[in-house]
Amino acid sequence: MHNTLTETIASHTYVGLVDERRRITAIQSGVKLYLIDYGMFCNEFFYQIGLTDFGNFGVIKLDPAPKLINLLQIAADAEREAPSSRKAKSSEINEKNDIFDNAPDLVARALIDRREMLNEYFSLQISAEGELLSLPLLLKGYLPCLGKLPRFLLRLGPYVDWTSEEDCFRTFLRELAAFYTPEQLPPPPTPAENDGNEVSPDVDMEDELIKNRRLQIARMLEHVVFPALRSRLVATTRLLRGVVEVADLKGLYRVFERC
Repeated sequence: MHNTLTETIASHTYVGLVDERRRITAIQSGVKLYLIDYGMFCNEFFYQIGLTDFGNFGVIKLDPAPKLINLLQIAADAEREAPSSRKAKSSEINEKNDIFDNAPDLVARALIDRREMLNEYFSLQISAEGELLSLPLLLKGYLPCLGKLPRFLLRLGPYVDWTSEEDCFRTFLRELAAFYTPEQLPPPPTPAENDGNEVSPDVDMEDELIKNRRLQIARMLEHVVFPALRSRLVATTRLLRGVVEVADLKGLYRVFERC
């Protein structure tokens, strides 16, 4: 625990969203202004909620309930098409394809077999037929990005340690926190980018969805997430990497007084 940072967050005033792509907000605490990496803070905060509310989460019901295998297939296809950081050999490509060909069935079976435990401890409810009935609700008034749901489910296979109870709970909650962390959004298009350019209906719809999500994230950060951070976050030393002091308002006031 980092006492000074915990006190700073507990006494802060939310100023506003600065950058959705880099996930930066501004807050004021006392006479100082800070830039906060809200992606980093949310990840730690939702993990702490997972620990403190373990076994007692709220529920997000999914109606109609999607098929687990379909969501896992979406994630596997996306991972298969993801560009590699280096030029892969044909044997590596074949191995990668084999992995993602089999992953949806393997992960679906693993989650269905553990559905009673997942529902009891995490409010992740899966039917015997493989329908995803509900997700855990960590914070009232906050909705995670459902576009991240397929990848979250796929990662529950290789990134959760199912062999040890303590490690299982810890690694599952880390994946859940990552799922709940707000996604990075592309910057809004500038007027110059739109002038005189014909935009297809699909692109226009995508821009509208991103615009709506941007507004949703801005509201949730101001009215749900940062008030909850103020009252519940226990800041760790690691979070210091996500804080930058940008102004000492007391010093600025002195400058203005001399003008």
